[in-house]
Order: sequence, then structure tokens, then C-alpha cells
Amino acid sequence: MTEKMLVVESQGLGLVPWDQVAGWLVLGLTYFFKFFIIVGGAIPYVFQYAEIHHRRNASGFSLFVCLALCVANILRILFWFGKRFDNALLAQSIVMLVCMVLMLEIAVRMNRKHTAKPLRKSIIKGDFFNAFWAWHDLVSFIIALLVFTAFWSITTWILINQTVYIEAIGMCALLTEATLGVPQLLRNFQRKSTQGMSIPMVLAWLAGDLAKTGYFVATGSPLQFWICAILQISIDIFILGQVFVYRKNTAAGELPYTANNQTTSSSLEGATID
Repeated sequence: MTEKMLVVESQGLGLVPWDQVAGWLVLGLTYFFKFFIIVGGAIPYVFQYAEIHHRRNASGFSLFVCLALCVANILRILFWFGKRFDNALLAQSIVMLVCMVLMLEIAVRMNRKHTAKPLRKSIIKGDFFNAFWAWHDLVSFIIALLVFTAFWSITTWILINQTVYIEAIGMCALLTEATLGVPQLLRNFQRKSTQGMSIPMVLAWLAGDLAKTGYFVATGSPLQFWICAILQISIDIFILGQVFVYRKNTAAGELPYTANNQTTSSSLEGATID
């Protein structure tokens, strides 16, 4: 059997427009990283969404994670109007808001199933302060977010030319996002368990935060972005540490959820749940 060899002459290689090839590669990588920045932040919540759907229980997931991200991304969008940063980061904020609404929908739906009718809370019923961000209908969360957005949109429109205000709102947005893992950290500590929390979600948080930090530095994003990203990485590592510390507490945190997280199975006996 005759073997054939492919011989590439040096003169032929010289005809290849290597400068253009390198440019195409750089352009392709740039678009890839921009796409990852836009959608990468939502990827961790795919794992948590699947975890909640599988368990039919959202007690292991802190809704305050959604609150932190909604507040952070609303403020970050307003920050963009005062200090234009990379459009990919603006698109990321929009994607994250949509993602958080989806997470709220499934978490609220599951929490509602495990809560007796008399114990269900809603803004429409007047339960704003006594059950803040622990309501049992998605409408209440949407109302709260719309009021927050309207207030800060009007404020930003009035103070759009005030540099101190714009810088402050940018820092608030990014500090809030940087601490998004704190509610989950506290929830795990209170329950002494990470049961119901998606570990792949936290690993994806860490991977995404590492990638974001590099992207912020490489693109010369405002200082607020990459300082807060470093804080996020630290919190991610603490949460992963909880997974190791609480690894034996596999039965904790399985009780039905209510606004005060204190309902037991016995307290629901005879109550109507749909």
C-alpha cells in the first residue's frame, strides 16, 4: 500500500495572508467573549432552575439573590446612561433581569404550593413590610421592581449631569451585584446545610466571575467593575467552603417554605394547599 505525503513548500506558506488570519482569529475571539459576557451570567441559574424543578421545592434557594441582581442590574442600566461603558455589559444586564424574573417565577410557584392559603402573603393584600420579598405571587415582585425602577429612573434623569451621583450609582450597582452571594451564604449558615442549593450554580458563578474580572481589566472597564468582581470571587469561594463544612447535613432544610421560613409539616395539617 503506497503512502502519500503532503508537502507544503515554504513559498506556499508565504502566500498565506497571516496578518488577516490573525485579525480574523482575534475578531472571532472578541465576539465569543462578548457573547459569553452577555449570556454567561445567566448560565449558573439554569442549574438552580433545574434543581428547583427537580425537587419541586425552592427552600434551598434564597430569593434575596434575585433581589440583589435585580437591583444591581437596574442601577447598572441607569449608570450606562450617565457613563457609557461596553454595550456587551449593558446587554448582560438586560439578560440578567429576564433571567431573574424566570427564577422568581419558579421559586414563587414552588413556595406557594408549600404554603397554606391563610399564610400566603401579597402586596395586593397589604403585606409589604411584614413579608418583604417573601410574597407568594409573582405580581407582588413585579410591582416592587417597577416602583424601584420608576423612582431611580426619575432621580437619574434629574441628576444625569451630576458626576458624583453617576459614579455613586455605578458603585452601588456593582457593590450590590458583588454581594449577591451573601444571601445564599447566610441562608446556608442559618440552615447549616447547602441542601437544595445547586453546587454547579456556585461553580458557574466562580468561573463566570473569574472570566468577568479578566474581561473588565482587558477592556479598560470603569474601576468599579473589576474591584467588585474580585469581591464576588471571594464570596463564591466562601460558599463553596460551606459545601465542604455542611457536607454531612444532607437532611437539613427540607421543611416547607413560608414567608418567615418557620412553617412545619404539622402546622399545615388541615390547611388547604393548592
